[in-house]
Amino acid sequence: MSENPPQSPDPAPAVDDATPDAPGDDAPIEVRHRRAPRYGRFITTGLILGGFTSFVIAILTRGWSALAASDTFWLLLMVLGVVGMIAGAALAYLLDRRSLAAIDRQGPEARP
Repeated sequence: MSENPPQSPDPAPAVDDATPDAPGDDAPIEVRHRRAPRYGRFITTGLILGGFTSFVIAILTRGWSALAASDTFWLLLMVLGVVGMIAGAALAYLLDRRSLAAIDRQGPEARP
């Protein structure tokens, strides 16, 4: 007993490639490239710079207070790390706005 697989009722209608508004295969396509920043990398870089600054300040101010150098480092890192992350995010945002403005200057059809 062999069963034949069910056949689809009607195949999709063929699309006519000769329509006047459809570009041909060899017609050039205009492509615009938007250079958008990676927010995570900017935020991470801000955190790293905040950590480096905290380390330098903790070493330079060793013995100026009752806190140990490691305690000073961690306290500064909590403040300067967050400040660095916010500064990195703000810089990425400004660069993103600049990228969108450059696309707007190229023409209204270029905006994604």
